Amino acid sequence: MDRQSMTRPDGGLPGAGQGRLLGLMLLLCAANAAFWLPQLAQVLAGLAGSDPQPAFANRDLANYWLAGKLALAGDVTPLFRQETHQAALEAAFGLQGMEIRNWSYPPPFLFVAAPLGLMPYPAAYAVFLLASGGWFLWTVRSLVRNREGDGAGSGFGLVVVLLLPFLILQVIAGQNGFFFGAAFLQALLWRGSRPMAAGLMIALLTLKPQLGLLVPVLLLAERRFAVIAWAAIFAALLAGLSLLVFGPGIWRAFFTDTLPYQRFVASHWEGLFLTMIPTWFAALRALGIGADLALALHLALTLPLGLAALAALWRAPDDWTRARLVLAATFVLTPYAFNYDLGALLAMIAASLAAGRRTDGWTAAGGALVMALPLWTPLAGRPDVLLVMPPLVMSGLLGVLVLDVFRPGWSLAPGRKVMS
Repeated sequence: MDRQSMTRPDGGLPGAGQGRLLGLMLLLCAANAAFWLPQLAQVLAGLAGSDPQPAFANRDLANYWLAGKLALAGDVTPLFRQETHQAALEAAFGLQGMEIRNWSYPPPFLFVAAPLGLMPYPAAYAVFLLASGGWFLWTVRSLVRNREGDGAGSGFGLVVVLLLPFLILQVIAGQNGFFFGAAFLQALLWRGSRPMAAGLMIALLTLKPQLGLLVPVLLLAERRFAVIAWAAIFAALLAGLSLLVFGPGIWRAFFTDTLPYQRFVASHWEGLFLTMIPTWFAALRALGIGADLALALHLALTLPLGLAALAALWRAPDDWTRARLVLAATFVLTPYAFNYDLGALLAMIAASLAAGRRTDGWTAAGGALVMALPLWTPLAGRPDVLLVMPPLVMSGLLGVLVLDVFRPGWSLAPGRKVMS
């Protein structure tokens, strides 16, 4: 049977391949349901109630809600030191002994958080997820249309199903993965046709800079100098506006208190959060290896693959292939990025799988491991040897994408010349 006869007329996975992929995804998610299903129930119960209970209050969105309240009150300085941040958080909720949290974002993120301070916490939680989630899905829809053309209705439906583990994780964590995932995808989609808009999206990525680690390399490789210029202008405007609105003190506090504490978190904090970071650095730290050695080993394991990805970037035949390479390489090379940060990468892999022509067992298994990663991690209570599975999956994905360039017959899906 030739390659063309294995595809459905609309370009998506054939029935057997689609069922195999989705079935394996379901099994992987179900294997960790004892962890994530009660968490989802707690959030849904909190959203339905009038008073946030401790389980619902201990979500990452609590940080954004608190930041919004402090910004509207005119004094955000408590955010930037962990001790004062924790005290302000517990005072805002009227709870003691909440999970230890810290603020890690640069001052311009306060513009995103400020509207949340106008609402009660449950409403802020729902509004933030609905608004950012709607933006993310709209951008994914644009991505699928770019990949498959205007007749991409059924393809979009399959992509959303493939993204369900990521969507559920965002509800559980109350995180900003929808926001940054949409910004990253939009930057990639617009970089060839709307340099000003793409520059704005890239400027938003500076609010979580580890996600934009390789964006400058991509833009230089594609000689998109207008996008680079607009990104620099918008980033400077965001920084300048935050300086004007909130004053220079918060930038000083960010550099003297927030960043050093964030380095302390990455190097010394232990526990469940490490198993939510699908990188070699976090896996090695979770195995009990010290931060300095873990970072050295992380670099030794990832730099050769990263260099191969850069070589593939210059050889890649189209914008789509280069975008996938940059996204996958970002999450392999950076030591510190969480499973809830994977939205842009997972959307592109889902679109490739939905439109792809390889439906063998290896493709289904690999695709399921990647797409279900938001829910089969963290590996709480599992044997220590399994802690290396998330970075192994991410490195394997990048390896396949690199191989796609040097051996084109391996590709998940044919590339497209233009993303616009």
